[in-house]
Amino acid sequence: MQPILFTTAHLPPHQQFGAFRAAYEAIMDIGPGADCQTSFAMSQRIWPLGRLVLTSTSLPNQGHPVRWTHLPEAVLDHWYVMLPCRFDEAGLAHSKPGARPFIHSLAQPLTTAIEDDGVLTLFVPRCLLADSCLDTLLDMPLATGLGTLLADLMLALDRRLPLIEPHEVDHLVEATRCLLIAAARPSRDHLAEAQAPMDLALLERARRLIRHRLTEPALTPEAIYRDLGVSRSRLYRLFEPIGGISAYVRRQRLQAARHALLDPMEMSPITRIAEQWGFPDASVFSRAFRHEFGVSPKEAREASRMGRHGTGRPEASVSAGHMPSLAELLRRLTA
Repeated sequence: MQPILFTTAHLPPHQQFGAFRAAYEAIMDIGPGADCQTSFAMSQRIWPLGRLVLTSTSLPNQGHPVRWTHLPEAVLDHWYVMLPCRFDEAGLAHSKPGARPFIHSLAQPLTTAIEDDGVLTLFVPRCLLADSCLDTLLDMPLATGLGTLLADLMLALDRRLPLIEPHEVDHLVEATRCLLIAAARPSRDHLAEAQAPMDLALLERARRLIRHRLTEPALTPEAIYRDLGVSRSRLYRLFEPIGGISAYVRRQRLQAARHALLDPMEMSPITRIAEQWGFPDASVFSRAFRHEFGVSPKEAREASRMGRHGTGRPEASVSAGHMPSLAELLRRLTA
């Protein structure tokens, strides 16, 4: 899938905030938290998902909150789930440990502030759910375990949507709908229906935990399931479709070591890089590296220095032509 891209970075600095505000004028009023005669280079990825719309917005972290106010005479009455985020080396992440999403309604009065350097927003039309169940959760953090899983699911969608085929979108929408219902009205039946998105969200949380602790020798399956607060068998079932938890950690460490070996600024000995990424035995590292990538660590480094290693696939550009605005996409959700 490809997102619709919106950015103000190409505009003169004094016009940037105005363009950001104009993009939202049919949805809500965006107000400056400080003097925005200076630059306000923001960017946004807009994902049309059939009956849902997800936006991933990067804001300039200038230490000034952006004011966010619903229109007094709302044209749209969609709910939206807002998750404040920050950026790390892998993209969007929780703004802080224990961050929770908020559910708001465009039809209800609200003035709030966005203080983080990023925000994920999932727009949900009322016609997607059978009743007004989300109205009981308005304007307060979803502090339950299901709220945490909903946040993890949104982060997972933001990262994984480029890998999703268009025919899979309906399944994602239905899984998200089930999780929203379970968060609003937890019951045995609703929790059973939401099991698939809950597993996806938990898998994303496990991946983030592994990524942040990858250099730690104590990163074992036991440590992971304890930190996640799940049983050993649940963790093993989660990772079984992708080869198992131990194999996943091993692959991630090998990928990180390969990245270091291909870095022309990284001058550490191969044995030091191997040890840093969890391979204290150089011969074990060399065999595992060759099995994973088809070359030895030394050959990979030499190829890098000779300029023969690939840099990966180039990012696809957005196709030319008219792209619908966020307001247009939200209006279509009611059709």
